[in-house]
Amino acid sequence: MTKVDRYLQAATREHTRRSYQSAVEHFEVAWGSVLPTTATELARYLAHYAETLAITTLKQRLAALSRWHQAQGFADPTKAPLVRQVLKGIRELHPEKAKQAKPLQLNVLEQMIGYLDQQARQAMQTENAAMHLRTTRDKALVLMGFWRAFRSDELSRLHIEHLEFVPGEGMIAYLPRNKTDPTNQGQAFRLPELRRLCPVEACRQYLALLQQSSGPLFRAVTRWGAVSGTPLRADSIIPLLRQLLQQARVDDVALYSSHSLRRGFANWANQQGWSLKQLMEHVGWRDVKSAMRYLESSDPFSQQAIDHALALPAPHQVQNLLNTHVLELQLYLQPYHQRGRTTAARQHIERYCLKPYAITRGSKPENYVLTMQARDREELDGMVDDLLLQLHDAAKANHCMVEISLSEPATGSVWN
Repeated sequence: MTKVDRYLQAATREHTRRSYQSAVEHFEVAWGSVLPTTATELARYLAHYAETLAITTLKQRLAALSRWHQAQGFADPTKAPLVRQVLKGIRELHPEKAKQAKPLQLNVLEQMIGYLDQQARQAMQTENAAMHLRTTRDKALVLMGFWRAFRSDELSRLHIEHLEFVPGEGMIAYLPRNKTDPTNQGQAFRLPELRRLCPVEACRQYLALLQQSSGPLFRAVTRWGAVSGTPLRADSIIPLLRQLLQQARVDDVALYSSHSLRRGFANWANQQGWSLKQLMEHVGWRDVKSAMRYLESSDPFSQQAIDHALALPAPHQVQNLLNTHVLELQLYLQPYHQRGRTTAARQHIERYCLKPYAITRGSKPENYVLTMQARDREELDGMVDDLLLQLHDAAKANHCMVEISLSEPATGSVWN
C-alpha cells in the first residue's frame, strides 16, 4: 500500500468502506450488472428491490454507487431525474415506519448491573479469572455507554491511554474522532463519579483486572481468559447487550440495541428536568431534530397534560399568577461562509423565534424589546435558554455567526 492509498483509506471510516463495498458487490453480483452503469439500469435495480429492501437501504446503495462513479472519474447516474423520481415513487408506495430501539430504563440498568455483580462474585468464589474479567468489562461498558450516551462505535474506539481520572470528580475519556466530528478535532467526554451505578469505579475495577496501560479499552476475552489486542467490533456490541439483557431476565430483548443506552439516558435526563441545551451539550447533538428523535414523552396520550389543564383556573385567573418580564435583546449577525444570509436569518428569527414574545423594535435595527411571562425565575431562565438555542440554530442554518446580549433592566439580569 502506497502512502497515498494509506491516507485515502484513512479518510473513510472502516464501517463505511465495508458498507460501500457490500453495496457494490450486491449491484454487480446479486443484480448481475456492471459498473459504470446508467440511470435507466439504476431505475430498474431500484424497482426490482423496492418491495424487499427498505428505502434507507436503497438510499445507502445509491450513495455507494455514487461514490464509486465519482472515484473512478465517471458521470454520476444516481443524480439523474429518472433515479430520483423512481426513489420518490418507492417512498410513496412503500412508506417505511421509522424503527427505534427501546430505551434502556434506569430500573432495567439496575437489573443488568445486579446480575453482573452477582456473576462477578460467583467468578471470584470459583476463581474463574476469565469470567471475572468479562463480567467486569461488561459492567464498565454498560455503565459508560449509559451515563455518557456513547454510540457503539465510540465504545469500541475508546483507548486506555486516552482516559484521565480526576479524583473525587470523575473521568475524562478522549476520542480523537467521532461521528459528529468530521474534521477529526477530537472531543473529551466527562463521566461523573456517582454514589451508585458508577461508571468511573466500574472502569477502575476493569482496568485493574485487564492490566494494560495502552490500547483498546474494551476487548474480547476468550473462555480461557486470553485477551485480544484488538477492540470489540462495534457491530458485536448489540448482540452482547441483548445477551446480557436475556441473562438478566429482561423481557423483549430483541427490541433493544446499542442505541438503547443512548435513548435510555436521554429519556432519563429529560424526566429529571434537564434543559434541551444541557442535554444536547452532554450527549453531543449538534441540532435539535437529532435530539428530539431520541426523546419520548412521559405522557404519550397527553392524558396528564389535558387533565392538568382542565383542573387549572380560568385564563384570566392564570394571568394573575404570571410575572411579566420586559427584556432587551441585542442581536448581531455576521456570515462565516460565502453562502451566509444575514437578511434571511434575521427574518426567520423575527418571524418564528421572537414573534411569540410581542417584540417591538429598539432604536437600532439590531435592538429588540421582548415581553415574557413566567411564574418564577426558574421558568424564566428555561424560556431564555430555549430562545437562545433557537437563535443560534437559526443563525447556523443560514451560515451566520450570531452575537447575543439579552438583559432585564428592571432586575439587572443578563443572559449571553
